[in-house]
Amino acid sequence: MRMLRRSSLTVPLSSEQFIAKAHLRGADTITLDLEDGVAPAAKPAARDALRDAVVSAGRGGAGVGVRINRPLRMAMADLEAAVIPGVAYISIAKAESADHVRLLSETILELEEERGLSPGGIGLTAAVESAAALQNAHAIAAADPRLFGIGLGAEDIAADCRMDPVADALVLPKQMIVFAARAAGIEPFGYVGTVADYTDLDGLREAVRRGRRMGFSGGSAIHPDQIPVLNEGFSPTPAEIDHARGIIAANDEAVAQGRGAFAYEGRMIDRPVLARALATLATADAIAAAHAREFTC
Repeated sequence: MRMLRRSSLTVPLSSEQFIAKAHLRGADTITLDLEDGVAPAAKPAARDALRDAVVSAGRGGAGVGVRINRPLRMAMADLEAAVIPGVAYISIAKAESADHVRLLSETILELEEERGLSPGGIGLTAAVESAAALQNAHAIAAADPRLFGIGLGAEDIAADCRMDPVADALVLPKQMIVFAARAAGIEPFGYVGTVADYTDLDGLREAVRRGRRMGFSGGSAIHPDQIPVLNEGFSPTPAEIDHARGIIAANDEAVAQGRGAFAYEGRMIDRPVLARALATLATADAIAAAHAREFTC
């Protein structure tokens, strides 16, 4: 499964006000939260509100997902509510192992089949949020075909490791997530920082810049003001798109002449550089397609 996910706005299911405006915020995806954003006593009512919330959040064309709780009994109740038409993905909070991911995927499949939904149609993302889970990141990333993205819960892992959630401390675990995701052929989501300080947009902009250079393809937001920063930061610039197109055109010419590596703008181009150019254009095409959908909604 692939979907444009430069930005994912997390919205608590206990807030009717936030849900009503979520589709206006410009996020590529909207994650309706049943976990930390909802008090324990409010979770049953939040599950009851989920069906209407999915319809509301999806009005602008964004992909809609649901973040579920970690305790297994709560997770099962969440899935009973969340495996419904309109839900594109389930976000696993505090994923601990490959078996954890597979168990939830099996449950989703049973519910899809019972409810006449396309088997495998609902994707999964996973958040690694403890030191123990970080050691299992590669196994988690490769656990199940539904899984299309993995990220690191910066605040949670910082608390578990008794470190401050600052860039210097997060670089290594963030990079481990990138390696795990790319080895499994899925997307790494995040940036070199934490989502919590939503007022520091300059800090977020720098965190996203570093995250994109590190290999991340998108990140989460908890406030609407963060979304434009994420969308811009994880989008290729016009100059990058033009450069990629030039590389592709030069490659086509080189192939026609029977050459492998070739020079372009003073730099030797080979397969890894070509792969990055193709990835840049694929992202640009996905953004253009998303804008077209928004225009028709």
